[in-house]
Amino acid sequence: MSETINSLLSLTGRVIIVTGGARGIGLTLAEACMGAGAVVAVTDIVPQPDQEFIYLQAKMPGRLHYYPCDVTSREQLVHAFGQIFHNHQGVDGIITAAGICIDKPFLEHTWEDIQRQQAVNETGTFFAIQQTVRKMKEQGTKGSIVMICSQTAQHVSPGHQLTAYAGSKGFVWSFARNLAHELASDGIRVNTISPGYIATAMNLSIAAHRPDLHRIFNEAPPMRRMGRPEDLKMAALYLLGEGSAYVSGLDLVVDGGMSVTSGNFKSIL
Repeated sequence: MSETINSLLSLTGRVIIVTGGARGIGLTLAEACMGAGAVVAVTDIVPQPDQEFIYLQAKMPGRLHYYPCDVTSREQLVHAFGQIFHNHQGVDGIITAAGICIDKPFLEHTWEDIQRQQAVNETGTFFAIQQTVRKMKEQGTKGSIVMICSQTAQHVSPGHQLTAYAGSKGFVWSFARNLAHELASDGIRVNTISPGYIATAMNLSIAAHRPDLHRIFNEAPPMRRMGRPEDLKMAALYLLGEGSAYVSGLDLVVDGGMSVTSGNFKSIL
């Protein structure tokens, strides 16, 4: 083999942006990119990242940088990305992990719920990627775009009440496929990762008030457990690295087998 597995997964010398990267899945993937050699620029809505983020900064000095940014604000997004491009002399890849999930019955959703969820999950994703692609094309970079989608984009998530959230992730799924086609001639690849039930603070806080949901999280997947944020690391590194140089328009599902249950989860509801 002319290329080793390590080189195919390596991100050494690359600049990767992670939106929503101050915590949860985003921070886990930022750490994975650092471990593969990248310099990582994280954006998130919180003014200051938490202690785990600060620990990682100290562990790998100069490799993890924070830019406060509300992706629903055009001014903040343009400013933050402008700072990133200036400070790091460009960009080679992006993971869009910024997102919110509202779990409630369809008839209880408010106008404000939908506007907020779409602003973060759809508009924020769209324009973060637009900023990135514009810079990639300016540089002539054959970069990689990875959007965090969801199992709910393609099938029902048992136990949840996610009509609005599923719609917003359906946008991400369709957007990625169309963008992959449009950018293929530029050598810019576009893919998605669709997690299943992942043990994030957001999911666990919902389940804390609904014991039935906690049981579903662990029994509905054929693998009989919730996923961990770490279960997404290799998917992200594969899609960002040279090992997937001929892969674009793919949805990489990491759901413990949920997508092949074909409704068999009904027995546990």
